[in-house]
Amino acid sequence: MRILRFAAGLVIATFVEVLGLRFFAPFCQVVDPFLILVVYTSLEAPPAWSMLGGSAAGLSQDALTGGLYGLHGFADTLVAWIAARLKQHVVIQRPRQVGLLFALAAGLQQALLAVLQFLTVPGSELPGPGTTAAKIAAAGLLGAGLFVATGRLRGGIGEWRRRRSRRLKIEVE
Repeated sequence: MRILRFAAGLVIATFVEVLGLRFFAPFCQVVDPFLILVVYTSLEAPPAWSMLGGSAAGLSQDALTGGLYGLHGFADTLVAWIAARLKQHVVIQRPRQVGLLFALAAGLQQALLAVLQFLTVPGSELPGPGTTAAKIAAAGLLGAGLFVATGRLRGGIGEWRRRRSRRLKIEVE
């Protein structure tokens, strides 16, 4: 079931990325749907699974954007592993904490991408501090929003199941 949810998330992230590139190019400079998917998956998955998901999402993003292949794959794999390990050692349950985790993950990803790009591509342009700050803020806000929305959705589904089971209860006397 976990792999199906991840695959659906990967399709949605790809769709969002393609729409962003097609209609509003600066959107992809600020919003990274693959990073959101990777960190959100890491909140519920063990580190090994998170690393596989990070690799798949990062390599998909590299294939889609046409940059240096493997750049996002490596960065997202490392970010996913660190987020999953952090989740194992620190209790992260509140939206502010989740937003901070997403923002820190985005900052780490941007730092890794900058270092890797500087080391592998001579004369490459690095994103400016304003773009990096906007990406970190967007990741924090979107991650916290996604956490709250899915929590409410799960609560609503749980309540629906409880009401449904009460109506279906058969009493024998």
